Amino acid sequence: MLKGMLKYAVLVSLMTSTLVISPVDAATKQEKQVTTDFTKYKTGMTITEFAKVRYGKTYKMQLTKKHGRVILKEKSPKRDSDTLMDYRYYLVGDEKSEHLMTFLFTVKPKGKVYRLALKSLDFRGENPMGVRQSDKQLKRGKQIKNGMTEQQLDKVLIGEGLGDWMTWSVADFSHTLSKRDMERMGLGQGKGRGKVYLFRTNHPNERLRIEMAFDLDKKNYRVSGAETFSSDQELD
Repeated sequence: MLKGMLKYAVLVSLMTSTLVISPVDAATKQEKQVTTDFTKYKTGMTITEFAKVRYGKTYKMQLTKKHGRVILKEKSPKRDSDTLMDYRYYLVGDEKSEHLMTFLFTVKPKGKVYRLALKSLDFRGENPMGVRQSDKQLKRGKQIKNGMTEQQLDKVLIGEGLGDWMTWSVADFSHTLSKRDMERMGLGQGKGRGKVYLFRTNHPNERLRIEMAFDLDKKNYRVSGAETFSSDQELD
């Protein structure tokens, strides 16, 4: 599971970033509020600090200790470890929710405090794919290439702007892993952020999934991957 979570972090948050970049506005008032709430959880915060943000004055009632470390009382889907770090992650939302937040906390094997290393926000949608889609469509005859900026991507889409994103992710493993370990695991400097969009194409039964990662040197988001899916295929 750890390798899977790290692979996810690499896919959507490979580029290093120390800047605070706000995503595009969500479509509804509720989605905007969820997105605002998501920004309050900062990578590097401890589980206790996380609980304060999530539960407010009652946060102490939500905490317990296990193996000498503070954790949330709520059940974690997975707790595991390898030679480099222990991790635990929590999900906020369920199958009935319109969104799902995932929080991955890590600590060195002999460390005392879990810290937030990866957070992601996924919006669901009322469609066969089960996820939120952008209302933008790829222009006929146009192609999307890796390295495109948001502005360049906008020019090959019908309409103005990119529309609603499906996933937003932020990662920072620097508080747990050394620079050498992060490079060895393919995490670069261990910090990054990414967004995922789902666009329409000229084929009514096809959708285009675009991954974008923030480029620290260029200080902007750039396309880092593209893949097509059937509009009837459910995305995890």
